[in-house]
Amino acid sequence: MYLRRILAGLAILMLASTLQAAKLMQVYEDALQEDAELAIEKARLEQARAQMRQADSALLPSITASGDWRRQDPDGQDADTNLALTLEAQQVLFSGQAWYGRTAAAQAFSVAEAQYRDAEQELLLRASEAYFSVLRAEDNLRTLEAEERAIQRQLEQVREQHEVGLIAITDVLEAQAAFDSVRAARIGAEGALMISYEDLEQLTGQRYDRVATLNPEMPITEPVPSDRQTWVDEALYNNLVLRQAEAQIQAAEQSLKGNRAGHWPTVAAYGSYYTDNSEPSAVGGRPDSVTVFGIRAEVELYGGGRTSAQIREGSFALEEARSGGDLARRQILQQTRSLFTQVNTDVLTVQARQQAIRSAESALEATRSGYEVGTRNIVDVLNAERALWSAIRDHDAARYDYVVNQLRLKRVAGKLTVADLRELNTWLQSTES
Repeated sequence: MYLRRILAGLAILMLASTLQAAKLMQVYEDALQEDAELAIEKARLEQARAQMRQADSALLPSITASGDWRRQDPDGQDADTNLALTLEAQQVLFSGQAWYGRTAAAQAFSVAEAQYRDAEQELLLRASEAYFSVLRAEDNLRTLEAEERAIQRQLEQVREQHEVGLIAITDVLEAQAAFDSVRAARIGAEGALMISYEDLEQLTGQRYDRVATLNPEMPITEPVPSDRQTWVDEALYNNLVLRQAEAQIQAAEQSLKGNRAGHWPTVAAYGSYYTDNSEPSAVGGRPDSVTVFGIRAEVELYGGGRTSAQIREGSFALEEARSGGDLARRQILQQTRSLFTQVNTDVLTVQARQQAIRSAESALEATRSGYEVGTRNIVDVLNAERALWSAIRDHDAARYDYVVNQLRLKRVAGKLTVADLRELNTWLQSTES
């Protein structure tokens, strides 16, 4: 009996842990392990790292070995077997293409590194947006269910009043139409909630039964610092998209220089060792081995116009990179200014929505009182009822807009970190299902 109680207690604890609502940090950590977009950027970063090492190898010593085995079987003569071995080492002394290619590869790695770091910040934002989309859908469904129950009670009351002859059938029809409308909206909200959970599952590879809700006491404050130009300056300095654009321009410049260096000579020092075990010729003889040292220079005299075409290609690639950098800078400026304004607007909107709820509650109470004394009709009551629940939904949406836009502002400024999600995570609370 004692063992059975222990096992039952453990089962209850395990069930409670599985039903515990997921929080934002859990969702982010799951996404960090499973997100395909971040994995793609990681693979691209490693490709760029390997390409940089390939470019480095063009300036490092190279050693090659080759061998030649031959068997000659002349008619009427003895067979002759020859084995020749060659070992050669080379060190580039001067190569414009190799030097600029190495620098361009290093800049290309800087581009890939900035893209990966930007993808990390983007994942922070995408995980948060997906999480609060679920909360937004849950609150929307919750208020619609409450509105449906309230209008259903109103419908039952007017039916009872109609049965005893106190009101006309038109009031019943008005209440029924309002009930059918909110019921249809509630069904749509149920589907939207399921879709939001599926979006979260796509991001994390995990299925969640519930997520923690946002504490109503979470402060809604203006961005810090409160100066818009400070945010703009931080974005121009820290934004990783701009870092990518700058590195892309430098990579294009170095690539163009490398293409132009295709007309330059390449100079290398070399040494080789050759050995041959075949019999020496009858005339003059032949040594068994030869060691050679020297310096060789090569220059392309004509390559079918390939180098000139590469130079033109590099020129247009540089023009593209510079135009892309200008476009990215203008976009970042616009996004930073817009998001700063939007977050400040969200703060005021949340405050206004709170007042709208209080006003809607007072209006509903006054309308109900007027309906009871005959100065207001059922349509007025239904409109006031729906206005209250609409105000509650708008307030919930305004709070989520504030949270997400604040994260977006930090993201465009290049300062969104895991610490921001941890702080936000402290304002999430589990509720009873």
